[in-house]
Amino acid sequence: MDFLDKYKYHKDDPSEFGIDLKEFKKNSSELDNNHLSNLLTNSVRVNKEILPKVGSAIETVFERIKIENNFNFFVTADNNQANASCSLMSSASRPDIVLTSRLIELLSLEELQFVIGHEVAHYVYQHALYPNHNNVEDRNLKLNILNLSRAAEISADRIGFLACASLDASLRANFKLASGLSDKHFNFKPSTYLDQLRDLEDLGKSSSELWSTHPSFLIRMQSLIWFSMSKEYHEFFDQKKKGSYSLSEIDEKLDSKIKKITGDELGNSNKRIYESALIWGSLDIYLSDKKFSKNEQDEFANRFGEKAKKAISLMKISNARDMLDKKIDISFNDASKLLKTEKNKLIEELKTIGKETGGDKMKKLKILGKLLNILGIKKPVSF
Repeated sequence: MDFLDKYKYHKDDPSEFGIDLKEFKKNSSELDNNHLSNLLTNSVRVNKEILPKVGSAIETVFERIKIENNFNFFVTADNNQANASCSLMSSASRPDIVLTSRLIELLSLEELQFVIGHEVAHYVYQHALYPNHNNVEDRNLKLNILNLSRAAEISADRIGFLACASLDASLRANFKLASGLSDKHFNFKPSTYLDQLRDLEDLGKSSSELWSTHPSFLIRMQSLIWFSMSKEYHEFFDQKKKGSYSLSEIDEKLDSKIKKITGDELGNSNKRIYESALIWGSLDIYLSDKKFSKNEQDEFANRFGEKAKKAISLMKISNARDMLDKKIDISFNDASKLLKTEKNKLIEELKTIGKETGGDKMKKLKILGKLLNILGIKKPVSF
């Protein structure tokens, strides 16, 4: 299944939250018997004798994405919600995918293949092991987790697309699930929906997109269209066309689109936290010898510009050390919620400052060790 990793959206990266999915993989093949018992009692298990078309669609999906079908599929009675879900147990367990009757009634078989592939991808990528935004209070961490959740949906959509082998079916499935409408009620013109996406983009900021676990169907449709233009997509189907972009270029285009729609609220929030920790941590390093000479102040001001003025003025009050300690605690506790890449970048910048400033090396390393500890990074520091 690892070969599907190449199609993941690059923001779909749990390691940024300190999660190593390999640690969760078990050698046991135990099933969640209570969950399975409930499904066997209240739903219909899919097989080709009872549900030949659905069973055939499932077979086609696994043939296309080249993985073994170790899943249980069920159909449950729900005439209101067109929905699918995957019970995402550990990768050693046998997962269950549940399709509602309304979903099967609404979608064509190709469109159903997209949804099945999407749910299979959630299991392949072990998205259930990702952090839950409902379990955190910190605003910035919550936003980062929600961003990861939306990225997971983009990744799953790509596998759904490969599973149904049709851009049109992938886009139609997204539209139908967003609108609840069947074919008889609409003329399908993707360009019209992309106009709607541009209207959303022109508004400058969508709070609903920022705080949602799923991207809007407009973003998802645009993402799939771009994915169909990638070299990796064409290589998967061994097509003569080479594709206009690499998947990394597609990811950058998607990043830019999402930033415009959300007003880059998450990026700006991460940046504010990062810069605050950098300036107060740097000041702590400058003061490792308990001195802050005029030359050091000038150097600090040149390094941080206008933002240095507040920090320098703080040093002129009587309880400056207590105030600085509070600033460090607050800013670095906030920074401990940043992504792994940002925290590592912060430490590297502070190490550079430690090398370039005067004072005792061991004292500066001690300060850096303290700051790493607040960030939750357990490793020795040196420069």
